[in-house]
Amino acid sequence: MFPKKLLKNYSSILVILLIFLVNSCAKSDFYEHKALVYGTVLEFKFYKTDAELSNKAIKQVINRLNTINKQFHPWKESEISEFNKNHQLKYTDDSFIKILSKAKYYENFTHSLFNPSIGKLINLWGFHADTIIGNIPSENKVNIILNSKPSLNQLLITKNTITTKNKELEIDLGGMIKGLSLDIANEIYEELGIDNVLTNFGGNILARGKPNNRYWEIAIQNPLDNKLLLAKLKLEPGMAIGTSGDYEKYFLKNGSRFSHLINPINGYPIKKYSSATVLITPQEDAGIKSDVLSKPVIFSNDLNKTRDDLNLDYFFVTTREKKILISESFLKKVEWLFEKDEFDVQTF
Repeated sequence: MFPKKLLKNYSSILVILLIFLVNSCAKSDFYEHKALVYGTVLEFKFYKTDAELSNKAIKQVINRLNTINKQFHPWKESEISEFNKNHQLKYTDDSFIKILSKAKYYENFTHSLFNPSIGKLINLWGFHADTIIGNIPSENKVNIILNSKPSLNQLLITKNTITTKNKELEIDLGGMIKGLSLDIANEIYEELGIDNVLTNFGGNILARGKPNNRYWEIAIQNPLDNKLLLAKLKLEPGMAIGTSGDYEKYFLKNGSRFSHLINPINGYPIKKYSSATVLITPQEDAGIKSDVLSKPVIFSNDLNKTRDDLNLDYFFVTTREKKILISESFLKKVEWLFEKDEFDVQTF
């Protein structure tokens, strides 16, 4: 019987959890490992994979992600934090530019609703710290940044040098780094010939293969209560899923919740929706898309337009008033786990 209540060690971090298929697969068929990367839990579940090979993959993934962290951490010592301070940088790694170029592509694809150039704005709200400071900035300070229209299109990239004339532009790739990490892990699995593994990075999940010829089955947490489950669904090989929500990082002030999800259009934290979940079919950049595309969804003022603009079939949003707005395509794939009438489910 599927458990509605779920107790776990990382309830404040993990948003989407694997349902362990004990009825279809023997426990010994799985090799599991958890690690803390970027302050977030990275979870591996290998199926019928040699332990030595699994550990080799885990080591390579973590080493690669640690390298990216040294390059792109927005406030600790890194290449990006140096750029954010001086608005110029001499870089030494071509992969650095490839990642920035990918971020630029998705900024333009989402019409800047995913905007990695608003790091200064995120810092202004007090989220560039290991412990959230929590600060409500003045409207004037917010507008100074917005009026400069920060964008990765304002970067001047020459051989081993990045500069910008916009002193309000600071880079923060937090909106795509988990998804990027999933794609990097998948590339490593491919190189090592690993066929069946599910990777969960802080609620962004990528499925590879089929355990015992069955789809990986996952559960989505209730955004209003992290001990309850909202829904479950099966992931086909190559599918990725991700959720962004106002419960991940936030501070409370004067009875209001202020999330780290800052709308790059108006400069303020999300208010309309409490979470956005997107499901990506097997394709290039599936991991990144599961991360990046949840941002324009959660900032959306018109879900039908967002669906058309992003060519996105499977997604839903929730509100703190217990409403779920879900695409008809996604509704066919999920099985709700909440009590009848607990949420008002509507399609669009």
